[in-house]
Amino acid sequence: MSKSSITAILVLAAITMPDAASQEFRSPEVHADGSVTLRLKSGSAKNVVASIGSTSLEMSKGEKDVWSGTTSPLAPGIHDYSFDVDGTRMIDPVNRNVKKWFTLASMIEVPGIPALLTEFQDVPHGVVQRLIYPSKSVGHSRPVIVYTPPEYTPTSDETYPLVILMHGFGDDESAWTDVGRVHLVADNLLAAGRIKRCIIAMPYGHPVPPPFGERPQDYFVRNNDLYEQDITNDLLLFLESKFKVRTDVANRSIVGLSMGGGHAIDTGLKNIDKFSSIGAFSAAAPEAEKDGVPKEDLPAKYPAMFGPNPSANQLKHFFIPIGDRDFLLERNQKFVAILKEQGVQHEFKRTIGGHEWKLWREYAAEFLQMVVAPE
Repeated sequence: MSKSSITAILVLAAITMPDAASQEFRSPEVHADGSVTLRLKSGSAKNVVASIGSTSLEMSKGEKDVWSGTTSPLAPGIHDYSFDVDGTRMIDPVNRNVKKWFTLASMIEVPGIPALLTEFQDVPHGVVQRLIYPSKSVGHSRPVIVYTPPEYTPTSDETYPLVILMHGFGDDESAWTDVGRVHLVADNLLAAGRIKRCIIAMPYGHPVPPPFGERPQDYFVRNNDLYEQDITNDLLLFLESKFKVRTDVANRSIVGLSMGGGHAIDTGLKNIDKFSSIGAFSAAAPEAEKDGVPKEDLPAKYPAMFGPNPSANQLKHFFIPIGDRDFLLERNQKFVAILKEQGVQHEFKRTIGGHEWKLWREYAAEFLQMVVAPE
């Protein structure tokens, strides 16, 4: 066992879990002004620092070996954080609200006034279920999470628009409900009369298993290609067999964040006859070149973008939002420049923020109001 592994074990062993019956303390504790107190119990730690987003919070040791620190007021919405205990990073052991990326992070929800779309409100609620579907394209069964709207009845004659919603590289099919809370967004928008009833399907985005360590240069191309086959040949057929989804192009949309935004562009542009709208949030957009080196033959790969009358202009919406501090901003700007050169209609939106769930939640609400707007 390595020295770093032993150190990590010793640090974690020194963290005392509070007795379940006594509920010794709360962490995080969100105050009325939006400030948050974090707490961690450790008798042996010499230094504890909390990282909330890009901000560091020095914590101090108090009674019963409990370290604590309080932030300044935070903006309403989601914030992730972790502890650094004598150089070892860890999540909050008494906070069950955890973001399950490749590296875990604890999460804080600061409520809004009025309540945010991502908050649980006293409105009719839909159903979220995790299903397994067969995929001949991939060669084995795959998971998908499906949201159906309030009062959905499979025996009814009513049919519903379908939105395929995809996650980022480090996530899985649970990300859009566990972290994005898109089911609550849909419930609240529906109750407010801002969207119509729809079905949202959230599949797992790694038909090619995600690599660890250095990524092969062709990983995303292989993953995109196989995922596109899986969605069009397997997932759509499964959803149509199990749910009352509309099968016409006008009522199908595809959207995702980061890697999933790249998936949405790839699958959507290759299948203009199957999807009427594309949403690409902070997307891993296609690249014609990188660092001056040719990378992808975009005209050959996406003929819908090129020619005197690009067929991509059949899309009702091609929505490309991104934060002004996002590491993928330049890549998106280059892709958008190609769209402009080719006369492809789209909406590019640059907002304040980074590569973060706060923005993706807002983008999801905006996209739903585009593609399933009330009639």
